[in-house]
Amino acid sequence: MRVLEVAAFLSLSGALHVAALTLAPLTGGGAGSGQRGDADVTLQAATPTLAAMVADWSRPPEIGTVSELAQPVAHPAPTRPTGDTPVASTVQPDALSAPNDLPTPPTVETRLPAPQMPLTDQAPNALLPPAEPQRTALPTPSRATPPTRTPSLSRPDTPTAMAPPTVDTEPAPERHAPTVSARPVERPARPAAAPSPQRTQTAQRPAQTARGSGTRPAASAAQAAPAPVASGPSKAQITKAQQQWGARIRTAVTRAARYPSGTRAVGEVKLQLAVSPSGRLSGVSLLRSSGDRKLDQAALTAVKRARLPRAPSVLTQGSYQFAVTLALAPRR
Repeated sequence: MRVLEVAAFLSLSGALHVAALTLAPLTGGGAGSGQRGDADVTLQAATPTLAAMVADWSRPPEIGTVSELAQPVAHPAPTRPTGDTPVASTVQPDALSAPNDLPTPPTVETRLPAPQMPLTDQAPNALLPPAEPQRTALPTPSRATPPTRTPSLSRPDTPTAMAPPTVDTEPAPERHAPTVSARPVERPARPAAAPSPQRTQTAQRPAQTARGSGTRPAASAAQAAPAPVASGPSKAQITKAQQQWGARIRTAVTRAARYPSGTRAVGEVKLQLAVSPSGRLSGVSLLRSSGDRKLDQAALTAVKRARLPRAPSVLTQGSYQFAVTLALAPRR
């Protein structure tokens, strides 16, 4: 039963679809005359401007004709002149003749007439030489002019032979010391001051005591003479003794130095020591550190542990300062 129902429904739905397709209008596009034939194609003539543009665009390019080049004309070569060839004579222009129509200019006398000389029987003076002019004598001055002196250059007489120079061969005179000194006269000595009465009394006392016995004056003279002062050591001796003592102190400190444990550093420590002449350490200070604290502490301990020697007898000051440098390195 169900199979029949399914087949009936399938056939009914297929018929409905076919009917819908055939009856529904097509909306995908129109025909050649537009949708539903409303739009027809209309032909219209082009405007003159558009037609001119099309004509210019479609006109083929103009090709001009090339004119033929004119062939050059070959001129004949000039003939070489020979001796028989006659030379054309140059034509001289005709002389210009003055026109006869112009009037003749009048002639004017430009020379002046010569003056007429009077005729005389004497000969003309023009042929005689000119007379000399008369000279007027000038008055002579009353003051006599001094005569001019002409310097006469006398040439010295040249000796015929040069005399040899004379040489003094006598020995120079001996110089004696002057009998009178050139020094000024000495001033007179000042008078000595009168001794005071107290000094005279003290000077007479030893003489009075010397009258009693002959041994007392010698004892008093020995007491009056100052005792000789004992000369101490020189500066060079003191410097040398201080250098020797400082070397012994450095040796003692170096022997007492010990490398500390717990470090592998290597360095030098510079210390300054103050030591008394008895060999006692008065003070110690660090001048230059090694960069390691344990090495510096080991150097200070070595100074305190060392047995310092006594100073030489010439060194008597309270204390002396020395610089000691210790190089500390681990043993290999």
